[in-house]
Amino acid sequence: MIEPDLRPPPQPPATSAPGGIGAALPVTLPEPQPYHRAARTVAHCRYWWRPLVTLVVTLAVFVMMNLQVMAPLLIAGEIWPAAATSSSLVDPLNPADQFLGLGMLALLVPAVAVGTLAGYGRAGIALSVRGRFRWGLMGRAALVVAPVYVLVNLVLNLILEREAIVVPQPGVGVVLAWLLVLVLAPLQCAGEELAFRALPMQMLGTWLRWPLIGILLPVPLFMLGHGYSWMGQIDIALFAIVMGLLAWKTGGLEIPILLHTANNWTLFAIAPLIPGFTEQGEVELRGLLLALAPMLLLSAGIWWWYSRRAGLGLWEPQRGRGTSLPESGE
Repeated sequence: MIEPDLRPPPQPPATSAPGGIGAALPVTLPEPQPYHRAARTVAHCRYWWRPLVTLVVTLAVFVMMNLQVMAPLLIAGEIWPAAATSSSLVDPLNPADQFLGLGMLALLVPAVAVGTLAGYGRAGIALSVRGRFRWGLMGRAALVVAPVYVLVNLVLNLILEREAIVVPQPGVGVVLAWLLVLVLAPLQCAGEELAFRALPMQMLGTWLRWPLIGILLPVPLFMLGHGYSWMGQIDIALFAIVMGLLAWKTGGLEIPILLHTANNWTLFAIAPLIPGFTEQGEVELRGLLLALAPMLLLSAGIWWWYSRRAGLGLWEPQRGRGTSLPESGE
């Protein structure tokens, strides 16, 4: 993937104060960078070791937080059977399963934030080239993305799996498990996008200019985290690649997090009604097509829409200086 050279003209020096004494020094703004090179917008004397610090701190914080949050849950389950996890750990009717499975991945959000802050001195660059999360961008895209996933994942699956539907006995545990999904699923998706898109793309982008290396290298790791058959792994691999490309194109994680959340949210919402619906395993061709079709079509449409909206060429990425200064494409 070849990036066009869109470097802005040199910034004029700041006006000096009269008299020469105490005159203002010339102010040079950092050159706008694409998402995978966002760390280069932060002025540092040396860059080579900063990705390593980011990775080590992220892993350390993630492990420490899991020991502090998830370990007590497992201990509580041994003492109080009502709080115990199931043998499969993926029972959608078990609150402990939902909290453990989704909560563990949700902890990647603060872990990557702390790691990025420690390595680069600015946590916001992991979110976007604006140095913050662009809620407006996500909201506008959600007006199209959310209805499509509700129709395909929720309505269509309920129709196709209507014979397998089993309405669970209402109870505190069932309601709590469902509410935990609604709260933790977006954080789980954000955590995975930060860990498998932001972290590797910006680590490798600190050293290298080519975005494809940071996009493709973590794909096998993302696939290993899912226990689907080979047909299901095709979906996982394509999803990881497309989300990386969208992060590069739009200059942030808002669209990948939106697509990831819309998919998982709608699937988890009906999981209590269809036994084994969200368990990872054998995937048939119909399931692969139902997963790929909305993701690929929406991603292509968003790519085209964002290019026109931000005034970018079709293969030109959004760039920024890692700050919340207003620029095109907001």
